[in-house]
Amino acid sequence: MRVQNGEGCKFWTDNWSPFGRLQDYLDGGRSRLGVPHNATLASLHRNGSWNLPAARTEHQLQVLSFITTIQFNEDMDYYDWEIKGRVSDKYSTGEVYHFLRGDVTEEVWTKAIWTSRSIPRQSFHAWLVALNRLPTRDRLLGWGLQVPAICLLCNIVDESRNHLHWDCTFSFELWSLVANRCGINPARNWESSLLQMSTLNAPPSARSLTLLGWQATIYWIWNERNHRLHSNQFRSIDSLFSIIDHQIRNRIQSFRGNNPARSSQMMQLWFR
Repeated sequence: MRVQNGEGCKFWTDNWSPFGRLQDYLDGGRSRLGVPHNATLASLHRNGSWNLPAARTEHQLQVLSFITTIQFNEDMDYYDWEIKGRVSDKYSTGEVYHFLRGDVTEEVWTKAIWTSRSIPRQSFHAWLVALNRLPTRDRLLGWGLQVPAICLLCNIVDESRNHLHWDCTFSFELWSLVANRCGINPARNWESSLLQMSTLNAPPSARSLTLLGWQATIYWIWNERNHRLHSNQFRSIDSLFSIIDHQIRNRIQSFRGNNPARSSQMMQLWFR
């Protein structure tokens, strides 16, 4: 808060000083120091002097020293958004989030996850896979749950994130069909596949199509896994590929209105 006439600035709760909320800084929840909870700065200033108790702690002394530097005027108090000394008259959720989060190293693989042409729920699912946050059976066993370890898709090897993508014969055959339509040679293990998708050296249309197909395959592999677990129903590789095929065609058609050239290019690549 930028203090002007002090009439709208609450002493305890507004962020008007470099110390933040004084209710926190001066532990105002337990002792008000004779200052009412709803007191404004203007109400504490009478006849050119401040009506405040004498400082008894270092924090109180710092506040009293700062408050004596305030000069009132006739304007109304107002708020600015300020982060690291940068002032803005608009609130940005992203900017505040990055400030609170702090500096972090951006993972290379995010380029394969958050793409403009993808299906949001499938991008989110791919992000969970990249972080290894899906409740695969190896993780469930690690949590102490008594569940079978075997993969529900191939019934040969124990289930894990890396097995499902793409050590499992069932899932790799499906991914191979999709990858062939995208015009790439699929990597057989998860780390190599993630790196391959993150470093695709292809024209924008081909890259968008490949990432769309890759994320769709990841999504429907997990869907089939859960379908077998909870419904005891099994779909073939051809059946799942047909679902992916229709979904990709529908997605490509969905942005024909605002980018007909990209839509046509991707459709041609998909049917080559």
